[in-house]
Amino acid sequence: MNKIHATVRYAFIVGLTFLSLVTNAQSDTVYLKEVKVYGLPLSRYTPGGKIQHISGKDRSTTLTDLLGSESPLYFKTYGNGQLATVAFRGTSASHTAVLWNGINVNSPTLGQTDFSLWPSFLLEEVSLQYGAGSALYGTDALGGSVLLNQSLPQFKKEKKILLRQEAGSFGHWLTGIQAVFGGEHIEFRTKVFYRALENNFTYTSPKVGVKKTQHDASVESSGIDQQLHWRISKRQLLSAEGMYTYNFREIQQPVTNNDPGEVIKDRNTRFSLSYTDDFRKGGSLFTTVGFIQNDQIYNRNSTTHSDQLTALIQYDQDIGKCSSLRVGSNWTKYFAKSNGFAGRLSEDRYDVFLSFRHRVRNWWLTSLNLREALYADQFAPFAPSWGNEFTTVDKEEWKVLLKTQLARAYRVPTLNDRYWVPGGNLELKSETGINAEIGAEVRLRKKRHEINVEVDHHRLWVDQWIIWLPNSNGLWTPSNLSTVHVRGIEASIKEKLTQDHFILWAGASYAYTRSINQRGLNERDLSTINKQLPYVPIHSGNAFSKIEMKLWSLEVQASYTGLRYTTLDNEDYQALKAYALLGASAGKRVVFSHSELSLRLTANNLFNTYYENIENLAMPGRNFTSTLTIKF
Repeated sequence: MNKIHATVRYAFIVGLTFLSLVTNAQSDTVYLKEVKVYGLPLSRYTPGGKIQHISGKDRSTTLTDLLGSESPLYFKTYGNGQLATVAFRGTSASHTAVLWNGINVNSPTLGQTDFSLWPSFLLEEVSLQYGAGSALYGTDALGGSVLLNQSLPQFKKEKKILLRQEAGSFGHWLTGIQAVFGGEHIEFRTKVFYRALENNFTYTSPKVGVKKTQHDASVESSGIDQQLHWRISKRQLLSAEGMYTYNFREIQQPVTNNDPGEVIKDRNTRFSLSYTDDFRKGGSLFTTVGFIQNDQIYNRNSTTHSDQLTALIQYDQDIGKCSSLRVGSNWTKYFAKSNGFAGRLSEDRYDVFLSFRHRVRNWWLTSLNLREALYADQFAPFAPSWGNEFTTVDKEEWKVLLKTQLARAYRVPTLNDRYWVPGGNLELKSETGINAEIGAEVRLRKKRHEINVEVDHHRLWVDQWIIWLPNSNGLWTPSNLSTVHVRGIEASIKEKLTQDHFILWAGASYAYTRSINQRGLNERDLSTINKQLPYVPIHSGNAFSKIEMKLWSLEVQASYTGLRYTTLDNEDYQALKAYALLGASAGKRVVFSHSELSLRLTANNLFNTYYENIENLAMPGRNFTSTLTIKF
């Protein structure tokens, strides 16, 4: 049976490779009016899935703040400005794919992303793809995917400069500059920032019982992002982007410890070069090559270094008026060196994929996606997905959509899982997940009133979940031990009201998540079966309201995070209590002939609530930030 599966997989790879070579061989050079970038995002082939586009980058400091304020995602934050990993739909930090310009940027050693290392000031388009997405994005996309893309160049003859200065509580300071210089064929974008945070806030932890001041948890970061977009012709586009970030932080100690902690330094270099070419009759070629380098120094003596080379090619072709096809392949080369490895490691990974989209009827849109990957001379689980979108009501003022999706996803074991010395396990299998979801969306559009309501029910069955545990000799080692079943409901509503003298936005979202372990840590362990995974809140939600009146704006935000267990046996005395946070901001714009000045005052945690995202690590109480932005 294994030989048959291997033969089928090899045939799939050979067939896709041949098809991609054939379709890329077109030589038509008919010029179109504009360049259509099909490469990113991938929402063209995601009917039935849930996609959320994130705004508000000017009101957040890091990607953690941005996603935490505008989505139901829960972040395991090890202190203010500290390490932050995500629990996407009840999964672990390693079950979220993070793509930058189409390149998976999760650490090859840890298999996850520290979202605090991504400054929102350098980002442009941020989107969330909920649910299993391995058929589109490859490994890690079991719980969801975070997509970080460039915004499309405008190619206008203009010069824009933006200056931002922030100052706030606990020694918060941020200075940033953005500049855009454009012409009919060339567009340059430059972003530079510097941030400092002392983190000297006071708190009263129930475990300590006395008022304390946080020390030795400072953060300092800086970075630059440079983009060049060149319109070679009306159908050809070449884009290059280079990003470098530096982050230094003192690791925040638990509330029960008064001694200074360790320090950690991160240097991240990212480069991508993309080329798009439109062909006649709806065809489009997209290619990109990328280089990612991550350097981390922990406590001045433990180092981890990784290099990543990536090449992606894909071709889109419209087939008639109702169908479209995408074929492509991806190659990634990893190099890694660490104190925990016997030497310098290297690994190649290959992916081939196919996507087909077809409008069966005016009211029925369907899409089928297929992907096969090869790593360390073995196949990853085959990853198909099938999504459908049914338009049950389609009138001028309102529209009702029903969505369904069925998908298989996987996560390849990390380099640490397989090669760490001592303890690495070369026999590990890839984690696999089956995701099924159904949802409905209602859109109401009147002349001055818009309402969007969305409800989704999702289920995910994950097998071969990798867990590190001590063996009989006391040595920590990973194994494919756990099986997890995740089920949940997500609901959201957004409203926009436009009047002569003001515009009002309001919205709320709620997530119910049950992430249940279904297998004991050993044969005799029954205490962890049918228990909620640690640090996954069952209930969470947020709400906001914003009003703009000419040059003034006022916004109020509230969030709720339910109880979280810190152990797999779900002991109540070790659980973190639920908490709610309230924040508000007010802004004023002043418009001149060729420039604009805006001032915004923001207050967070207005009720000075004490809360923890990780046990015994305090988070800041009431705090304030003032932001001055000047646009030329």
